[in-house]
Amino acid sequence: MTATLHSIKHSLQSAFLAASLLLWLAPSLPAGDVAFNPTNAHVSPLPTVGRLRIELSPQEMESLRFNSRKPVPAFLSEESGKRWPVQLHLKGSTGSFRPLDDKPSFTISFPNDNTNNFHGLNKIHLNNSVEDPSFLNETLGSELFRKAGVPAVLSSHAVVTLNGRQLGLYIVKEGFTEAFLSRFFKDTAGNLYEPIDGHDVDKPLQRQLGKGLDDQLDRQGLASAIFETDLDKRWSKLQEILEIDSFIKFMAMEVMIGHRDGYCMARNNFRLYYNSSTGRMYFLPHGMDQLFGNPDLTWQPQMSGLTAKAVMETLEGQRRYREYFKLLYTNVFLPETIVAHGRQIVSRLKPLVSPKEAEQLNQNAEELFQRILARHRSLAQQFATSDKEPLRFTNSVAKVETWQPMDIPDGGRLLATKAPDGRNALCIVAGPVTAASWRSKVLLEPGRYRFEGRVMLEGVKPLEFMRNKGAGLRVGGVITPPFNLTGNLAWKMLQVTFEIQPRPQERELRCELFACKGKAWFDLESLRLVRLE
Repeated sequence: MTATLHSIKHSLQSAFLAASLLLWLAPSLPAGDVAFNPTNAHVSPLPTVGRLRIELSPQEMESLRFNSRKPVPAFLSEESGKRWPVQLHLKGSTGSFRPLDDKPSFTISFPNDNTNNFHGLNKIHLNNSVEDPSFLNETLGSELFRKAGVPAVLSSHAVVTLNGRQLGLYIVKEGFTEAFLSRFFKDTAGNLYEPIDGHDVDKPLQRQLGKGLDDQLDRQGLASAIFETDLDKRWSKLQEILEIDSFIKFMAMEVMIGHRDGYCMARNNFRLYYNSSTGRMYFLPHGMDQLFGNPDLTWQPQMSGLTAKAVMETLEGQRRYREYFKLLYTNVFLPETIVAHGRQIVSRLKPLVSPKEAEQLNQNAEELFQRILARHRSLAQQFATSDKEPLRFTNSVAKVETWQPMDIPDGGRLLATKAPDGRNALCIVAGPVTAASWRSKVLLEPGRYRFEGRVMLEGVKPLEFMRNKGAGLRVGGVITPPFNLTGNLAWKMLQVTFEIQPRPQERELRCELFACKGKAWFDLESLRLVRLE
């Protein structure tokens, strides 16, 4: 009888999870937004999995070896026998780029007609996923954005060969084209921008799509709004030029899924679309191959993206962010359903690869699933403790005693230990590539402050490609000159002065080390905030 009841319970649980998964995958676009065109926005024209063959002539192979970004003619075929003449070039940035004779990523453009494109798409990307061994981040991240009502591209998977050489498993990702826009917007004639040279919206962006003169007056209108110093006027201007609720959901989802290389936290990996029929701009997510890296990422981080900072400096922006974040956490970020969907995808991919590769894929996916579950738990704990009080000062001084390690490097360590002279200290031991820190978040009333503390170094060698070199103190959201503190150093007092205006704000205090070798100790007793008169 007990076994029968257990079987019934297991069947009911499985049926409930399957039903939840179907509901989760159903469209969830916002109602009442005339800019949106919900028709088929969630229906992918791409095969769920498949095999793709790329054919390049010897001359075009040499051309790509010489200039990887210059498009060359090629042929792309799939299992059905369909064969397309295409233009392709290599893609990828620092970390993901691989040369042609390795496992390169490709951008592939198809003939611009409705009868000879790739399942309704005239541009796709084949991403090598070298920074996402689970091959799931792009797919799950995009689905979460779409569930939140934020336009995001579609993706699937394929095993790719190049002139008969098997390259392996790839993400097949939709390009940002008019076909993409038409699934979400009734008006596709507006300007679509992408960042260049690390630019935010205050500087020129590269127009990918759009008609008419590329004068970027729409982008300049957004830049004007975010730099308005009167916060009430700023909010009014933002509502005129920015689809504000869509952007706040965009912010919330980037933070919720830990997209630390996205717009809000890194001024990177975004697209900006101006809907000319409404006169408002939409931010679109991009480059989601590294998600859920830190399950304990705060749900209220210091924003780096200028538009995100401008919104979060207003009372109404803060209120709506909190409201949307918790709404999306409850209704969209459903970890068991997300994990079940991820496992479905993995089950379809495993037959495409070797048994050893399938085992590794499954292991990497399960590690991602554990981070997703941990992220959900962490956010629940953060919500329970989010009503914190502003930091209390005694005689204008407040000691900072609670610190968390961040970005522990391979081959290095972060330790709360004793310094060589016996002082209690926060220690960072560098590995070959170290950008690590000890961090503490504090809520501060409006005013001027100085964050200070002593540091001691032993054999610190900097990372030459980093802006900051060696050890230093920083305050999140505060622009300061780069520091350069390396080598061997006795205890030295460091200071960072900053201001909080016009309302209470949370700030993240950081004791940092950017190095390839050496040790840094931060004297715990000396780490404090001073309120300046």
